[in-house]
Amino acid sequence: MRLALKLALASSLLLGTAAHATSFANRGLGLGLGYTRIITDDRTVPEWAIPLWLEGSYYAESGFDIYLRVPIALAQVRIGAPTPDGAGIVVAMGGQFGVRYLFLEESLRPFVSLHISGIYVIRPTNTDVTVGSNLLVGPGVGAGLEYFIADSVSIQARGFFDWFIALNAPQRFSLGGTVTVATYF
Repeated sequence: MRLALKLALASSLLLGTAAHATSFANRGLGLGLGYTRIITDDRTVPEWAIPLWLEGSYYAESGFDIYLRVPIALAQVRIGAPTPDGAGIVVAMGGQFGVRYLFLEESLRPFVSLHISGIYVIRPTNTDVTVGSNLLVGPGVGAGLEYFIADSVSIQARGFFDWFIALNAPQRFSLGGTVTVATYF
């Protein structure tokens, strides 16, 4: 009888933990750090950027999550920056607005995403170097993994690919990744 009582108590604790692990909240806020490499022949566009991301998300339903990520980044530009030869570090801003699909809704959540991405490069006005467009916009895709380390705190690792549409200019693509810590409420 004591063994049956102990087994029943242990199984109810285990089942209670498993049910509790899937009861995440719908809204999330996160902070992340990443790296983006922009692939183009246009020397006025940043070669790479190190963004600090602020992220907000809302779980819609049936595995779909809507998100907005807003970065502020330090970016390396070959032409059009503050130094005399035009190269240097500039500040860039932008964002990603999209939807992600969660394959699992447990503590470990693999996902894919589809988004619209944009980058705006802030350049000094006192440079004599002719520069190209400061704004890049286009569609993107991503994939990643999110792991809940507590009931309302997760760590995410994500990779993404963007195509910044350019008319009458060299095409621009970016590859990047971020690591984000998020809290859900």
